[in-house]
Amino acid sequence: MVKILQSNFMEFLVPFSVPSSKRKKPFTREMEKAAVFYLAEKERKKGGGLFSKQPVEKLLFIAEVCYPFWIIPLGDTALLLDGLSFAFHTFTYKNIPNVKVFLENLERSSKTKETYMAFLADNLNYFRVPEGEVEKTIDGLITNSEFLNEFNNFMSEATQIDSPPSEMVVLSPTIDEDEVAAIKKELQCLKSLFTEEINTLCKTMKLLSTTTGDYIRALRNKVKEIQEKFDEELEKKKRVIKQKVEKIRQKYDVQITRVSKEYEKLLYQLQQKRVKMEKKRQQLQNKIEQCEAEIKTCQINKDDVGEEKWKEELRKNKEELAKIEAEFKETEKMINEKESEKKIEVFNIRSQCEAEINEIEKDLMEIEASRDAKIQIYNKEMEQLEELTTEIINKIDSLVKLRESTVLLFEKLGLNQKRRKCIRVHVPFYLACFQAESKKRYVPFPPVVVNPVSSSIRLKGMLGKDKISQLIRSRTKAFPSLLNKFMLLMEKNAVFKREIDEAGNKANILRTKSLRGRVKEGLEQLREEGWLSERELRTLRKILK
Repeated sequence: MVKILQSNFMEFLVPFSVPSSKRKKPFTREMEKAAVFYLAEKERKKGGGLFSKQPVEKLLFIAEVCYPFWIIPLGDTALLLDGLSFAFHTFTYKNIPNVKVFLENLERSSKTKETYMAFLADNLNYFRVPEGEVEKTIDGLITNSEFLNEFNNFMSEATQIDSPPSEMVVLSPTIDEDEVAAIKKELQCLKSLFTEEINTLCKTMKLLSTTTGDYIRALRNKVKEIQEKFDEELEKKKRVIKQKVEKIRQKYDVQITRVSKEYEKLLYQLQQKRVKMEKKRQQLQNKIEQCEAEIKTCQINKDDVGEEKWKEELRKNKEELAKIEAEFKETEKMINEKESEKKIEVFNIRSQCEAEINEIEKDLMEIEASRDAKIQIYNKEMEQLEELTTEIINKIDSLVKLRESTVLLFEKLGLNQKRRKCIRVHVPFYLACFQAESKKRYVPFPPVVVNPVSSSIRLKGMLGKDKISQLIRSRTKAFPSLLNKFMLLMEKNAVFKREIDEAGNKANILRTKSLRGRVKEGLEQLREEGWLSERELRTLRKILK
C-alpha cells in the first residue's frame, strides 16, 4: 500500500509548512524538519512515574508522509475524494416516475381529443412526489464545508509535480485511477440523468400546454361555428314566428278589448247607481241631523206636538237610510265581483294567447336548447381539459423544482473551482514512531503555518516556556480527523502497520548522518532566530548523535 506512484493524472504537492502573512524571513526545509524533531522529542516519553516507573520510549523514526486526495471535475465544481476512503458521503434523492414513458404515451394518445382526455384522466396522479428515497453512497467523497474550505487554501499553495520526492512516504490510494474514473462517470451520469429528467419534464409540460391549448382553440372554434350556424337558422325561424305571434296577439287583443268593454259598461252602470245611492245617503244623513236638531228645539220650547212630529220624521229617514245602506253594500259587492270576473276572464284570454304563442315558439326553443346543449358540452370539455392539464403540470413543476434542488446539491458537494482533468493531491504530514519495550506508538503532525518572532514569544522564552509551539501552529482543523482514522487503521491492520514501519524507516529524516546533519543545521537556524535556547540546542544535538 505504500509506494512511489507513477500516475497518468496531474499531480500536486501541498507544502507542509507555509509562512504566515506577518512572517518575512524564509523558513527552510531544514528548519521545518528541526521543528518537527523538537516536537517529536517533546512527545517522547522519558520514563518516570510516581508509583510505577514508566519505560523510556525510543524514537524509531520521523517520516514525512503524503496523504492522497483526488479532485474530480464535475461541471463548475470539483469533488474532493479521500484517497484512503476513510470519508464517504451518502447522496440521497427521490426517485421520480419515468418521464420518457409518460412522454411517449402522451405523444401517442394526443392524436384525438377523446384519447387525449382519457390519457389525462388516467394519469392524473402519475407525477405524485414519491415518498421513498434512493441512497447512493460515494466512497471517499468529502463534503464537510470546513474541510473543503481548508483544502481550497491547500490548493492555493500547491505546486504541480511529476511525482512526489523520493524522500517522502507516499501512501498509495485505496481508490485507484480506475475507481476515480468510475466515480466520476457515475456522478456525471447521475447529474446528466437529473438534468435530462428536468429537460424532459419541461418538454412534457410544454407539450401538455401546447396540446391542450390546440384542443381548446379547436373547441372554441366549434362553439363559434355552432353559434353562427344556429344564429342564422334561428333568425329565419324568428321572422316566421314573429308574424304568427303578431296575428295571435292581435286576435286575443280583440277579445280582451271586447270583454273589457262589456265589463266597463256593466261597471259603469253599477258605479252610476252607487253614486246616486251615495248622494241619497248623504241627503238622509242631513235630514236625520235636522230632525234631531228640531227635536231638541221642541223639547226646549216644550212643544210636544212639534217634537212628536219630528220624531216621526226621524224614524222614517232612518228606515230609508238603512234600506239605502243595504242597497249600497250590495252594489259594492257586485262591483267587486264584476271587477274580479273581468280580471279572471282577461287572464284566461292572455293565458290562451301565451299557450298558442308557446306552441308556435316550441321549435325555436328546441333549436336554442340544441344549440346550448352542444355549447355546454364543449365548454365542459374545455373546462375539464384545463383542470386536468393544470393539475398534471403543477405536479410536474413540483418534480422539476425537486430535481433542480437535487442538481444544485452537486455544486455544494465539492470545491468551488473549475478543472478539466482529474488530479491527485498529496498533503504531507510528519509521522513520528516511538517504541517502549515491544509497544509502538505513533504521533502525526499535520501541516502548519509558520509565525514570526514577536516580543510576547521572546518573553515566554525568558520564562522558560516552549517557543516552538508558537513558531508553528496547525493550519487545519478538519484534516486531523482523517489522520485519526489513519492511526486507527494502523492499530487494526497489522499488514498496513508493517508497511508503514518499513516505509517510515526508509524515509526517516534521522536515518543517516547527512540527514541528521540537515536537522542539526535547522536547529542552528532556529537558535539564530531565537526559537531555541542554547541549552535546548545542546540537548537536541546530543540526542542526534
